[in-house]
Formats: sequence, C-alpha cells, structure tokens
Amino acid sequence: MNFDEFEAKFVKENFKLKIALAVSLIVFSIGTVSILIQKRYYLYKGGPIFEERPLAEEVCRQSFVTLAEGNPNPNLVSFGIIELATKESFSLSIEKIYQVKSLEVGACKIILKSDGKLMAFKVALDGSNANPFYYKLTQIDEIPVTKEEL
Repeated sequence: MNFDEFEAKFVKENFKLKIALAVSLIVFSIGTVSILIQKRYYLYKGGPIFEERPLAEEVCRQSFVTLAEGNPNPNLVSFGIIELATKESFSLSIEKIYQVKSLEVGACKIILKSDGKLMAFKVALDGSNANPFYYKLTQIDEIPVTKEEL
C-alpha cells in the first residue's frame, strides 16, 4: 500500500464521518426545536382526577388545620386571614377530619368532628401562580352539615 492510496482512503473515511456528524447534528437540532416549540394537547376520558383537583383539596386541608391549631402557615393562608386570626382567636380542636371535598373552582368543603360535634366549613381558595402551592386560603364560612353527608 502506497501513500497515495492510504491518503485517498483516509480522506474518504473522513468524509463519511463528516457526513454522519452533519446528519446527526441536523436530526438532533430538529428534535430539540420540535420539543421546545411543541404544544401539548391531551385528550383524557374519564376525568375524575381533573374534576376533584387533588392539590386544592390538600391545600384546603393543610391550611385549615394549621389555622385551627393557631399557627397558620403563610404559604397556605393569606395575609389578611393571618392578621384576623391574630386579632381574634380561631382555635378549634380537631378530633377527626371526615371529608375534604372540592365544591367548585376555588372552594372546598371540610367536614370534621370537634369537641364531640360534627361541623362543616366552606373554605374559599385564591388560585394564583404567585402562591407557592398555587392556592391560598382566603375565607372560611361555617355551613350546616346535611344528612346526605352523614
């Protein structure tokens, strides 16, 4: 094998590697761009997970419990409610929480037992991307417990 044949073979192999590199870079670039600009649309049938809004229910439960214990969490309870709780005592001994149910967007219902009495509260939630967990407790109203819920 002489030098001219070796050089020609080396140049041919090098050219093939350059083409393979260029093709892989193009495919990688197209894939990256398509991932970055894609819009995600999901079709989901059976929707109970989306109807119940589990995050809202958990924030509702946690914020109510911290407020009832007398130590409201500022990440879960709005500033106005915290100020009101410091002025007027909202202490509630929770024996057991029976149900936390999402009513509509921005509201949930808590049924609990306190001092041997069955109580229900409607909790209003403010949804905002500025909140750490998207929801914050903004209002609490005591409501009657219906017989269907017992």
